[in-house]
Amino acid sequence: MTFTHVVLYRAMNLGHRGSPVRADLEGALLEGGAAAVRSFQTNGTVLLDVGSGGDDVAGAVARAAAPVLADVCGYAGTALVRSLDDVAAAVEGDPFALTRDGRTYRETVTFVDGGQPLSVALPWTDARDLLDLVAARPGVVLGVARGGPGAGGDPNPAVERFTGGVATTRTLGTVQRLLAAAARA
Repeated sequence: MTFTHVVLYRAMNLGHRGSPVRADLEGALLEGGAAAVRSFQTNGTVLLDVGSGGDDVAGAVARAAAPVLADVCGYAGTALVRSLDDVAAAVEGDPFALTRDGRTYRETVTFVDGGQPLSVALPWTDARDLLDLVAARPGVVLGVARGGPGAGGDPNPAVERFTGGVATTRTLGTVQRLLAAAARA
């Protein structure tokens, strides 16, 4: 099997109220037409094989899985679909090299669908100095969160406010592990 895409669910925590368990999530995507799936971690990140299909097919699989997930557990969140090539390109090299410092809590990769291009000049820092948005390309915004657990900057609201789209964020470490898992499959 060759994973070519990733589905990034917004506000999904496997096994929690309003979210599916792993088997139900994978089953919904298989029922939606995926050739193979592998749920990665518990945050609603799923590797997807759509055979010879491209981005349109991967998006159709996620859309077809949505009513199944709603029936199984009541999940009605958003699924953002990306090719693994696009995800890899977003974090290629060391995109955080110039922004990493001793206050860095997390380096983030925020995926966004819909809306407009980011409406602020980069780098941008929030008023509390807990979040920097440092780079953007279509559908992806890179950020640096500070402040530690529960107190750090959250890129989702900022990206959604500046684009009018829907966003979901993963840490750089999660994205790197996801890409490594896809390469091993």
